[in-house]
Parts: sequence; structure tokens; C-alpha cells
Amino acid sequence: MNDAAFNEMRKEVETCARCPLAANRTRAVFGEGPETTSIVLVGEAPGAKEDESGRPFVGLSGRLLSELLEEAGLPREKLFITNTVKCRPPENRLPSKTESAACRQFLAAQLRHIRPRLVITAGNAPTRAVLGTKEGISTLRGRLRSCVWEEMEFSVLPLFHPSYLLRNRGRAEGSPIALTLADIREALRLAREFTPGF
Repeated sequence: MNDAAFNEMRKEVETCARCPLAANRTRAVFGEGPETTSIVLVGEAPGAKEDESGRPFVGLSGRLLSELLEEAGLPREKLFITNTVKCRPPENRLPSKTESAACRQFLAAQLRHIRPRLVITAGNAPTRAVLGTKEGISTLRGRLRSCVWEEMEFSVLPLFHPSYLLRNRGRAEGSPIALTLADIREALRLAREFTPGF
């Protein structure tokens, strides 16, 4: 996919009506970040602030994510950040299978265009969608997996979702935030391995 086709897909996402979520959205959230990065971070769906702004991870949990990325030495400006679903589900519920299926081709096209070496999945929904597993994030987080998804090969590193971290703000050794910082540092190490000078 060339740059023009990628921009056309962005416009398609912004006007998409493939599932019922389109009826109540303010703005679709395509994603943002460099298209030449070796890391893509995938969340589950936009929340209220994302729906208002059209940008991913800008609410309370997004601000915490940005702080942790920065603290670990991996500023969000170096990642492409998107979600499995591009429109906000009502009351921030998890996306349904139908809604996820309607957006799957957009996520696949984004990954095909960017060609990341590493996909960081934030929370259960994107981790299960990409890895095709029913295991929970507590079991999967921090374990690097090789993955073939939609005929693409990349590594997957699951993280706790930042909304979970908001409810668990302690920083003691072994706490969710401490584990997440370690996971992000591992992602940075891998990025530098994949892309010298990252």
C-alpha cells in the first residue's frame, strides 16, 4: 500500500458505516504516528476523549500510557498507535465480535502498510484478536510471542491496558505499573535490535 492509498483508507475509516458503532460516533479514530516505525501499539477501542478528538489514547488512561512510555524511554511519537475498533462502543464497553470483524480489514491494512517488527497489544481485546487465544492478559503480558496474522509475521508483546493501571497506581516491585515499565523497556530493547538507531 502506498502513501496515497493509506490516506484514502484514513478517509474511508472516517466515513465508515460497516457496523452500528458509526451511528453514535463523533469521530472515528484511525490512529497516529510514524508510518515507518518498527513498533505499532494496538488498543481495543476509542473512549470518550478519543471519540471527541479523533486521536487514540488521549483520555486519562492514554495520558498514563504516554507518561509510562516516556519514563521507559520510548516516547509515543516513535510508535504508530491505533485500536482494533475505530469507533467508540457505547459506555466504553468491549467491542462485539461483529464490530471487531468490521474493523479487522482496516487494522490489517494498517499493519501491512507499516510493516512493524513488533506489535504491542494493550489489554485483552487486541491481544486475543491478534494471537487468537482465550488466555487472559495477566498470563500473557510480558511474554514475547512470534505471530502470523493475516499473512504477516511479527512479534507480539502484550501489556496491561492503561485503564487497569489507573486503578492500580502503586509502583512497588511486581506491581502492574512496575511490570508494564519493564515490558515497555523490553519493547524498546527489541526495537533497537530490529532497527539500529531507533
